[in-house]
Amino acid sequence: MPGSAETAAFHFQVPSEFHAVPLGLGDDEDAFDAQVRQFARDYWGEREDLEPLRKVTTAMYAANAQNLVEGGTVYNALGIFPIGGSADGSEPPERISRATLTVSVRDLDNPDPHFTAAGIAEALDKADQGSEVQLVSLPVGPAVVHIAGSRAVWELPEGETTGEPREQERFFVRIEVWVPFPGENRLLLLCLSTADVQDLFHYQSVLADIADTVAFGEDEAPTVAVTKEAAPPSPFGSY
Repeated sequence: MPGSAETAAFHFQVPSEFHAVPLGLGDDEDAFDAQVRQFARDYWGEREDLEPLRKVTTAMYAANAQNLVEGGTVYNALGIFPIGGSADGSEPPERISRATLTVSVRDLDNPDPHFTAAGIAEALDKADQGSEVQLVSLPVGPAVVHIAGSRAVWELPEGETTGEPREQERFFVRIEVWVPFPGENRLLLLCLSTADVQDLFHYQSVLADIADTVAFGEDEAPTVAVTKEAAPPSPFGSY
């Protein structure tokens, strides 16, 4: 199912906690490099001692952008959400949770959106029986929600006292919404992934709200609207 974003016209809204990551779509190489460098500065700030982290962030997102675009991605964003605390800011959040949102367009033989959604649900259920798959109805039409978890393990250097290898594990959760285009052989895929698995229910709600805003058009390019003005992202949770 190769990615394809050509002539795909659709619109959606995201909350202000999401901060768009440059993909370089339609930009020359110099302009794209400048955009990624600016994103790294917004993320880490201007402190001189954080320059190595800004360089790593720039290189990481620049390298990832090419793979995303080749897969049909038309939007990529980093979400930074304060969890807990008071709405008026008098009580600070308990922690800061992070997630990545990608929106992509895929080519797919799509004779009928309802038939296609049912086929996607069956295929996902058979491919990953440990995941959750559900057919849903969005304002724009039928869709499929897919939730899956994964586990990553890193082997750390030997401990100074035990002399035995140590392992560190981390769990990830991925929430997808598959939406067939109503009038063409294309598929819209919204994907939200996070390592903060304790916030799964929060992110299910976030992605559901985004999916409810999806609208397909005919003549306009893909567009995304932010629900309110967003502050620059910070890994330290200061807003």
